[in-house]
Amino acid sequence: MNQRQTHSVAQRNRQNYLRAKDAYNARDLDACIAHYAPDHQIMSKPMPRGREQIRKFFEESFATWPDIRIVVENALAEDDWVMGRSITTATHSKPVMGVPATHKTIETTFWDLHRFNEEGLIVQTWNLMDSLSIMSQLGLMPSR
Repeated sequence: MNQRQTHSVAQRNRQNYLRAKDAYNARDLDACIAHYAPDHQIMSKPMPRGREQIRKFFEESFATWPDIRIVVENALAEDDWVMGRSITTATHSKPVMGVPATHKTIETTFWDLHRFNEEGLIVQTWNLMDSLSIMSQLGLMPSR
């Protein structure tokens, strides 16, 4: 693959990453999951392969944080990799980590790294959430 083709593939993958985030925010899980390969695997937490695992992860997120929104601040693509840094906001409207709902807006940063296949589908995902920030906002530890 020449440099132009490599750039084109990377940009296609970046656009697919952004489309998946848009579908997530629209609560269109079918459209979101369509960006994941049938044998997708979450790598940051040992889980079996398959789209149903990422669907379950998203459904659990919506159940805990019904109004969760992701704003992608940076999305960098190279070859078959896309790395994103996003800001997530949600209302603490359900118990989280044993803390009853406060109805406060919780905001945190997360990073995700995705490897794409030849068809432009996500085959592997690593996620890193700023859990300390969430815990601090929930009152589980002193503020920074």
